[in-house]
Amino acid sequence: MKTREPSNLIVEVFAVAVSELVALGLSREEAVLGLLSQAAVQANPGAMVHAAVLHQKFHSDFVDS
Repeated sequence: MKTREPSNLIVEVFAVAVSELVALGLSREEAVLGLLSQAAVQANPGAMVHAAVLHQKFHSDFVDS
């Protein structure tokens, strides 16, 4: 079995989770916000600061133009 980077696995799992939630009737935005809210309440404050920095750097890469 091919070994994958943990960050790639996380991206894949997140994409599958969003897809499954959309299949259950949520919009893509509702699915992302739901997953994000769970991550936010479980992460430590330092991780949330890091997430905000990543958001500033990379958010535009994931938004439809």
